Amino acid sequence: MAHLTAFTSIRNANHKHPQLARLSLIALALSATSALVSQTASAHGYVVSPESRSYACKTGSNLNCGAVQWEPQSVEGPSGFPESGPADGKIASAANAAFSPLDEQSPSRWSKHDIKPGWNDFSWQFTANHVTRNWRYYLTRQGWDQNQALSRTSFDLAPFCVVDGGMVQPPKLVTHNCYVPEGRSGYHVILAVWEVGDTTNSFYNAIDVNFSSGVVVPGEWTDIGDINPSLDLKAGDKVMTRVFDANGEQTAKQTQITIADTTQGAKQNWPFLLASAINAQQPQLKAGQKNASGVISPVYGKNEIYAAPNSGLERVEVSFDIAPAPGNQLDVTSLADDYTIVDGAAKVSFDVNTNADMQVSAYLFSHDGTAAGYVTQAVNNTSASLVLDVVAPKAGHYHLQVKGEPKQGEVIQQNFDLFLKDQATAPDADFVFPEGIKNYVAGTKVLQPKTGKVYQCKPWPYSGYCMQWSPTATGFEPGVGGSWNMAWTEL
Repeated sequence: MAHLTAFTSIRNANHKHPQLARLSLIALALSATSALVSQTASAHGYVVSPESRSYACKTGSNLNCGAVQWEPQSVEGPSGFPESGPADGKIASAANAAFSPLDEQSPSRWSKHDIKPGWNDFSWQFTANHVTRNWRYYLTRQGWDQNQALSRTSFDLAPFCVVDGGMVQPPKLVTHNCYVPEGRSGYHVILAVWEVGDTTNSFYNAIDVNFSSGVVVPGEWTDIGDINPSLDLKAGDKVMTRVFDANGEQTAKQTQITIADTTQGAKQNWPFLLASAINAQQPQLKAGQKNASGVISPVYGKNEIYAAPNSGLERVEVSFDIAPAPGNQLDVTSLADDYTIVDGAAKVSFDVNTNADMQVSAYLFSHDGTAAGYVTQAVNNTSASLVLDVVAPKAGHYHLQVKGEPKQGEVIQQNFDLFLKDQATAPDADFVFPEGIKNYVAGTKVLQPKTGKVYQCKPWPYSGYCMQWSPTATGFEPGVGGSWNMAWTEL
């Protein structure tokens, strides 16, 4: 079946009574038979000019929209508005839960398009051009509550424009020329409804507009950029404007802020801070949202950037200088130069400290590269003690590889050399440190595997220090701690 690509324009016959406009097709490529063929219920379409709220999510003019950014053509719900159809509070989403972000409402939530009273064009793009009953256009009342989700009380329920679809398939692109009523100023919402003819559904498109006089007068500020609440920032990040005229970027007109903390960095907060800084620093620029009186003031969320008349400024972009995240760290401590083989066994013990959540693994290799031991442990921004049992230990040189694999970031690897040595004749020990640490008293002898030496716990009043040890507090560890000789005597 052929597809229409014709551009259709409809003008109301009498702008004093614009409630009804009839569709006039410039070109019809479909035969009468094919025009009556019922399409599937998957017909879709949206208003592309001025951008509807859903289509602006696709183009990036609106942000944080959810699934509708991929499916602006699918905002479909029950027909019958205003008598029935989507419930109050769910009109913009057509009561489609997947598109519920469209129902969010505040003076600064959505990108707006300047519009003037009188004749205006509204263009629909259809991805599947359904047989059509009609199109209807509704406008919010003067004084509507901009902070409440759209409801029937928000609108003048008499449509200001109705276009008869004639129960035929329209072209893929249709433009309606409708007379928009006077008596509005500032921010308003136009609800465009496409009622299809062979299902019980309609498509609902909210269009966010800002009423202006439509006349460029001396002294009028021009919208040349946006501050979009696009991402959360962290302390140390910078946000700056880039200002351009016909000759290129004007660096002297740049405004920059540095984020102090996560509260300032919230994506709804920093646009207000940047807009305020622009207004304080740049006499030829103003940032914010324009109210019904034309006053431009910073808001939380999206802000517009306006240029002064005769400034020559053409556009403003916003860029970011993201501070690098602190690097992941893995520190290895308490690793001895040599360890003693005792009764045919040897242990290599050491401590690790991390500043992130990571899996720490240690691999021991003999001098010829043979695997000689392995240990692994999860360490989350803390210290831990690791003990590796050596496989078939023999005196000589070994290589230790310690690897940290963080949940985010690159793997950290450190390499160390150590030696195993045979046990020398030494006094008998009661324990191999730190085994049995709660039993250490004056006179207790322990073998320190990190040094291969035996140490004896000193008499009272120092004996109490002998039990004071943990992987994160090693000051009194015999032979290696910073204050070990306060508690121990080397034998």
